[in-house]
Amino acid sequence: MLTHLTLINFALAEHLALDIASGFNVLTGETGAGKSLLLDALSACLGERTDTGLVRFGTEKADVTAIFSYKDDTPEATWLTQKELNDHSGEIHLRRVIFATGRSKAWINGRPTSLSELKELGRLLVQLYSQHSQQQLLAPPYPKQWLDHVNQFSKPAQAVRHAYSIWQKTIRQHQDALAAQSSRLQRIEALEIQQEELETIAQKNYLDIEQEFDRFSHHEAIMQDSAYSLNILDEEEQNITQALASVIKRLETHAGRSTELQNIYTSLSNAQSEINDATLALHHFIDKQSFNPERMEQLNHELEVFHHLARKYRTQPEHLKTQYLQCQEQLDALQQQEDPTTLANLVKTLEIDFFTQARHLDQIRKDAAPQLAQQLTTQIKTLALPEAYFEFKFEPLEQASAEGLSAIHLLFTANKGIPPQPLAKVASGGELSRIALIMQVMNAERTEAEMIVFDEIDVGISGGTAEIVGRLLSKLAQHVQILCITHQAQVAAQSDQHLFVQKQQTDPASSTIVQLNEEQCIQELARMTGGIEINDTTLEHAKQLRALKFQAQK
Repeated sequence: MLTHLTLINFALAEHLALDIASGFNVLTGETGAGKSLLLDALSACLGERTDTGLVRFGTEKADVTAIFSYKDDTPEATWLTQKELNDHSGEIHLRRVIFATGRSKAWINGRPTSLSELKELGRLLVQLYSQHSQQQLLAPPYPKQWLDHVNQFSKPAQAVRHAYSIWQKTIRQHQDALAAQSSRLQRIEALEIQQEELETIAQKNYLDIEQEFDRFSHHEAIMQDSAYSLNILDEEEQNITQALASVIKRLETHAGRSTELQNIYTSLSNAQSEINDATLALHHFIDKQSFNPERMEQLNHELEVFHHLARKYRTQPEHLKTQYLQCQEQLDALQQQEDPTTLANLVKTLEIDFFTQARHLDQIRKDAAPQLAQQLTTQIKTLALPEAYFEFKFEPLEQASAEGLSAIHLLFTANKGIPPQPLAKVASGGELSRIALIMQVMNAERTEAEMIVFDEIDVGISGGTAEIVGRLLSKLAQHVQILCITHQAQVAAQSDQHLFVQKQQTDPASSTIVQLNEEQCIQELARMTGGIEINDTTLEHAKQLRALKFQAQK
């Protein structure tokens, strides 16, 4: 449940802090006052797209924070625990900062988060219905989606979609196997020959062989130069090792008298240690060297094999091992390919599984449809459509799809004796508005979200019909928190909390939202019903509208 909303430099709001109550909340105000302000701010906190127009003119950024309360056994609590964001405080803090440069940042309970995570959590917290929702009714998939949602058929419907996806994927695999069958054995044979040729040299390192052969080829020069170097370093009467030791001994006497001399002495001592190690290593190197003509001939043969195969397979000698591994991978993949016959049997099994689940889904939809249509008919009659009638029509699809076996249409008539027809053909704009409203209320009764926002969904209704809509929403608010933006006094009169948005002609202009007390609520209802001038008649009418709220509670 939304408990608090803070807006800083957001659109027309300079600094606005608002507590939201449980139950039925309405938001009213003059046209252009900024009624969408609250909705836009809430949408931003729920991860929806934003733009720089939401940053107040003359400022660098907009900052919005929404606080929700929750209980431990709710879907949002589970989500927070999975994401390691549950601090067990019973509150969720969502924050969104929108910069004038176009960037934005988001946080959940103080931890930076992505917009995708914000949207995931937002769908668990809030469900939004806009004034344009009636257009959804005309979309072909909507009747099926609504039928599934209200009757909680989402799991069997998802199972059918999954079964269809696996079935179709296996069909494609079977088709690929059939197409590849003729060339598969030839390709396996070619790869096996290649693998056999490369197997021996793949166990060897070309660069090591090349280096060893090069060492044998220059053996005499290496030994001469190594002996000369060892002589200079350690064996001549005036060798480098002795000369350096003499220098170090002389400087050691004076190293303590100068920091610079100390550094030089240290550097030379380190150099002496390195030269001693190198001299010892050179001794070892010379001692273990021997020329092996047979080994050199063997290396030469191996290099010839490397170069021959490299030319054959159009690669570099040092890459032949990689070529061998790739050959092995391709061979494994071909050998592991399922036989087309095996895949054909699997396709049949998956087809049976899909149609079993699809027939079950089709049947439970057909079983639930009459009762749901009757419920919709009953509720819509209260909105000044006494002869309204609905029914679902199931038409078998020529070809099964991921959505099932039937196309589902919602048929409607508003007149007695006239056969029902598809909504798009026979329903007027006002009728669509009312139908959308009732369907959304029926949807909301099954939602897991603890808050529902209705954005001017009562457009196109008035008078007694609007009063009935208000009662419907007030009744629904006994189970879920509702925020409704409305122009209808009859709807607003049923509220538990009345929020009023007002534009102030500051520079730049700003809007504020205040919670109305009972007297202010009646004044606002009078304005909504009577226009600019409020007189005793409009005030009395507003009081009567408000009284209906309290009479219904008794």
